[in-house]
Amino acid sequence: AKVWQLSVGEQQRVEIIKILYRGASLLILDEPTSVLTPQEVEELFQVLRSMTNRGYSIIFISHKLYEVLSLSDRVTILRDGKVVKSLPIAEVTKEKLARLMVGREVLFQVELNLPRFTGHQVKSYN
Repeated sequence: AKVWQLSVGEQQRVEIIKILYRGASLLILDEPTSVLTPQEVEELFQVLRSMTNRGYSIIFISHKLYEVLSLSDRVTILRDGKVVKSLPIAEVTKEKLARLMVGREVLFQVELNLPRFTGHQVKSYN
């Protein structure tokens, strides 16, 4: 198959292989999962974990907190182009990470007090 015929996830793997072939020991990925399917994300994470186990360094840039928490061993939070904090992942929770990212507490659940549909007709227009 030609590269342009591959899925986005497969194209990413080709790019990673090309970089490794050139002898790079550092891989910088900026929002690499934004257009991947959940299966492709897991496959990418398996590749990245394998690379770190073999001594490669990876900078993984993402706004998806669950990905950062599941993949990283250390996290550095930037806001407005400046380092806010750098911590081992063991010291970070989703809430703490979000707070450091935006500079304030973040609500992860929002309760909507919307009127419930009761099945009764409220008003009729002719």
